[in-house]
Amino acid sequence: MPGTPPTRFVYLGPEGTFAEQALHHVPAAERGSRTPARSVGEALECVRAGEADAALVPLENSIGGAVGVTLDELAEGEPLVITREVILPVEFVLGARPGTSLPAVRTVAAHPQASTQCRGWLRAHLPDAVVVDVLSNGAAAAGAAAGEYDAAICAPIGATRHRLAVLADKIADHPDAVTRFALV
Repeated sequence: MPGTPPTRFVYLGPEGTFAEQALHHVPAAERGSRTPARSVGEALECVRAGEADAALVPLENSIGGAVGVTLDELAEGEPLVITREVILPVEFVLGARPGTSLPAVRTVAAHPQASTQCRGWLRAHLPDAVVVDVLSNGAAAAGAAAGEYDAAICAPIGATRHRLAVLADKIADHPDAVTRFALV
């Protein structure tokens, strides 16, 4: 019914990502169900198939530029309408299991976009740490929580969700970076 707020939301997952954090800025999503999707294509297909009322996907990052996969997926299939945008500051933290000290960090899990945006901080504070590429910031946090890595570069929500201690916050080289998300 037109004018009815959506109640079933899907976002680019897994849990603990910037997309999930951005979804918290959509008032209706706080009252509705929120489900992570494995990819932008899956999130948009959930809306096209009627399995979700709305999807929140990344559209553009002020450092990395347009998110090509989102633009491609929006151009394919049944047309979708962007109903809202959320602009989220990109504030990375370094999270680790409680009790871990910064000097003890030898491996850091990070999405490649995150490690690129924190390159200067890593060079200054963890020059000998090995950075391991993972598929998302949420996966980095989950891996650190499980003990697969000593620490993770992730969104603040990822550290909270996975009960990581924040060893350092605001570690991005560009403190004014933002990501624009589209609600479709």
